Amino acid sequence: MGSTTYRLTCLSPVHIGTGQQWSKFDGAYHEGRWYVVDLDKVFALGVDGNELAQAMGSGAFSWTEWLRGRRISPEQVALYSLPCAQPPGEVYIREGIKDVYLRPYIPATTLKGAIRTAIVWYLLRHDEQAKAFARRYLILAVYAKDIGQIVNRLAKGNRQAEEDPQLHLRAIREALELDDTQEAEVFLQTLYRALGKHLEGARRGDRHERVRMRDIRDLGSDRRFLALPVERYLLGKDPNHDLLRVLQVGDSETTSLEQMEVGLVWTYHLDSSGKLQPKREQGMEYRSLAEWLKPETGVRLSLRIDENLFSEQANKVLRFHEAQKQAIHRLPEVCNRYAQAVIERQRTYAAQHHQPQLQEFYERLRQKLNGLPDGALLLNIGWGGGWEAKTVGDIVQEILRDDQLGENPQKGNINPDAPFPETRLVGYQGGAAAYPLGWVLLEPVRG
Repeated sequence: MGSTTYRLTCLSPVHIGTGQQWSKFDGAYHEGRWYVVDLDKVFALGVDGNELAQAMGSGAFSWTEWLRGRRISPEQVALYSLPCAQPPGEVYIREGIKDVYLRPYIPATTLKGAIRTAIVWYLLRHDEQAKAFARRYLILAVYAKDIGQIVNRLAKGNRQAEEDPQLHLRAIREALELDDTQEAEVFLQTLYRALGKHLEGARRGDRHERVRMRDIRDLGSDRRFLALPVERYLLGKDPNHDLLRVLQVGDSETTSLEQMEVGLVWTYHLDSSGKLQPKREQGMEYRSLAEWLKPETGVRLSLRIDENLFSEQANKVLRFHEAQKQAIHRLPEVCNRYAQAVIERQRTYAAQHHQPQLQEFYERLRQKLNGLPDGALLLNIGWGGGWEAKTVGDIVQEILRDDQLGENPQKGNINPDAPFPETRLVGYQGGAAAYPLGWVLLEPVRG
């Protein structure tokens, strides 16, 4: 497979954010539209800057009222405008990504990130050695605090002893209650590999390969370590050796603002009866607004596989193995298997917790997946798809359950059978819950 052009179609609203959020000081709501105000256009009308600054200093400031009081229409001062589901009031609006000409598009990084997650899931699901590494790594992460405390006790304040691999081995055996020396050695190898260190180098006295107390503490608490060691194991030790170098994804073509609107997203959570309901607490409604691409929006993009990086010469450096090559060459199958797993889990969750709109959406999505033409694939991209669509959480939960890591509160307090996460983001249409966010279909363009 070389370069392939795909048509991407949004199956539900897609929000890819800029990190910017609009507030009431940035725009006006008028007759069903949200207008982002361009201050240059405001001042071009002869507005006094001091007067405007004084007005905006009031907590009750409203561009809508301010403009109306001066007989200025929002269209006259708008950078752009979009249909808006409801008056924002005090609710922030997440800005959707656009190019410098205000044309929405799908960034390559967004697509590649979704594909990366699917490949990690696929390799982990089909590589027993990788799954064993992930299992040992998770056990070490759960017991990291215990291991660190034992290292600290045994080292008695001696910094050199704290970084001694043999002492680390003793701490692992004690913390995990391992009688098998060989098994403890494998855990020690996993610890060093997870931290990006070379065990044999440390044993030879290479100070660059030492594991320090800080490293062990980070293993159990730093979010950077939740996925990074497993990704390095599956995809490559650093960016230069990363499997995803092979896959070259372009930004999508742009589309018009006509394909974008401001939609309502409500956080749903499990209530006391186990129903998935809109979250309201202490008079606060957990809803937000986001500029999103409408369902059925279509754009084109291209994917290319750099076969040169699979050549015999490149393999001397990169050393991609056969399973990695197959994951790239069978990309639609890989992505669709991951999508199928996510869809089934989400559909089941919605049914168990009495959310018929989400259940019906995922049922339709399942039917679409089963009827995809050759080469087509489903992805979940952007904001709002949820933890399930951005992780390999089902495999992690299997490992936690198999190793009973959730049964002892003193060693992790994790219950892998508990509903997790308990919240979902739900996009609204016409004032009613309608769909999850971020699902897209990619179909190869023939001819």
